[in-house]
Amino acid sequence: MKRHASYALSILLSFLVTTGFCQTNELKPKQFSNFPEIINCSEDELSKAFTAVPGQDISLTFSNNFIFTGSVKSNLARYSNLQSVVIVSPDYSNTIFNVSKISNADGTTSYVGRIINKNYFDGFELKKNASGTYQLKKVETDRVIQDCKL
Repeated sequence: MKRHASYALSILLSFLVTTGFCQTNELKPKQFSNFPEIINCSEDELSKAFTAVPGQDISLTFSNNFIFTGSVKSNLARYSNLQSVVIVSPDYSNTIFNVSKISNADGTTSYVGRIINKNYFDGFELKKNASGTYQLKKVETDRVIQDCKL
């Protein structure tokens, strides 16, 4: 029985060591520290992204002097009611803006998306507020994206 206990203890310790190496405490820089916590977005500006074709350069202008300029990497209609666009911006160290347009059953259109870069601590999430206005809300990307280096 002692032999089985030593094997079990060895396996448990190897899991703990592996898990410990996955935990990184490196502090990443903030990329959007010069921008406010909330940036307003017009639906007209968001809709521009869905007319762009892959390879096309596009510039989306939001409130608070936030301009996201980049190259469209993909523009896919996944289903009849869902279209997604990926834009990569060299101005922001190849940060990705992934935005989706959802055609709802009642005929309305909804948008969701994120602006993220795994090398930076902060990003934005696109949400609709209670008054129906779309906003980019600042998020801490390390709380959403776990980085594990083995």
